[in-house]
Amino acid sequence: FVEAMGRALVMPCGGGVLAGGGDDASAVSCRAAFCPQGTSEEQVASCRASCQNHPHFCAASCSGAGASSETCLLCREECEAACQCSDFCEPLIKDAALCHEQGLAWSPVLSQSFDNIFVSMLTLFEILTTEGWVDVMYAAADSTEAYVQPKRDNGQWLWAISFSVYILFMFMFILNLGVGVIVAKFLELKNDASATMLTENQVAWIASIRRMCAQPLSAYFSLTNLHLLPKSRRFLYD
Repeated sequence: FVEAMGRALVMPCGGGVLAGGGDDASAVSCRAAFCPQGTSEEQVASCRASCQNHPHFCAASCSGAGASSETCLLCREECEAACQCSDFCEPLIKDAALCHEQGLAWSPVLSQSFDNIFVSMLTLFEILTTEGWVDVMYAAADSTEAYVQPKRDNGQWLWAISFSVYILFMFMFILNLGVGVIVAKFLELKNDASATMLTENQVAWIASIRRMCAQPLSAYFSLTNLHLLPKSRRFLYD
């Protein structure tokens, strides 16, 4: 069951072909195999709008005068087919597609990424704690572009300096100053003997203990030099 659910098949998303490019493969496409029931009209419209302005897919085929070409239209059909069956179909281009065609897997090397705002903020926070930030810097320095194989030290001078400045400024100044202010304020409240996080009864009990401890010993033991008293009187204090 695990092998069946984890298998990966290389197939077209929609199966369309260019004129004179061969037989139509829509019957054996990913959408036809895994989503034969189709989808709602709202999702179809959403996928069409998403593919028309997608930052990666069909960007080269549909740029400039090629927006109305047959290649652009076919590329957008494949993008829409993958979007309509996104639970099963993963569209890949460039080196990522070649990787899968050769039986390998195109997967991230790290759990951290900058794919969206939430994940980016979480990654920056993890870097701020100085835990595993070197691995993220190495991955960023090797990155090239989306769906393209990383290249060793492709942008080392940009990302090495950027990460170092971020660590120096955010960790050494912002984080440490913030923690220092919190600790200093806590110590100030503690030294002022304020009733922070104490009930009224606890405050009264602490005040009474302090007053008792401030009294001299003679207030509680007024008799001194008891060993000089007669034995009959000392007996009363034993």
